[in-house]
Amino acid sequence: MLRAGKMRERVRFQAPTKTRSPSGEAKLAWSDTATVWASVDGMSSRDIMQAQQANVMATHKIIIRYRSDVDHTSRIIWRDRTMEIASVTDRNNFEYSEILAREIQ
Repeated sequence: MLRAGKMRERVRFQAPTKTRSPSGEAKLAWSDTATVWASVDGMSSRDIMQAQQANVMATHKIIIRYRSDVDHTSRIIWRDRTMEIASVTDRNNFEYSEILAREIQ
C-alpha cells in the first residue's frame, strides 16, 4: 500500500525535445511534463550492488503515484539535481511506480 505521507518531495519530470538553432543545427532540449509528489531515497551500497547485477546504474529510488507518461527517456529534476531514469517498475496493479535513477552532472 502506498502511503501519501511518505511522499514529501516535489519532483519534476522532463521529456527530451529536438530543436533547431537558427543555423539549422539540431539541439536537444528538455521540456517539463509534470511536477508530482514523490518519495526520494538514496540507495544503500547493497541496493546499488543488486541493481548493478541487473545492469542498472542507480543511486536513488523514487516512488510516485502511477503515471503512464514516465519512462526511461524522461529525466527527473529534484532539489536542483538532475537524474536520468534507469528503470521504471509499476507496482501493486499500477497504484504506484518505483523508479531507479542516477544523478548526472
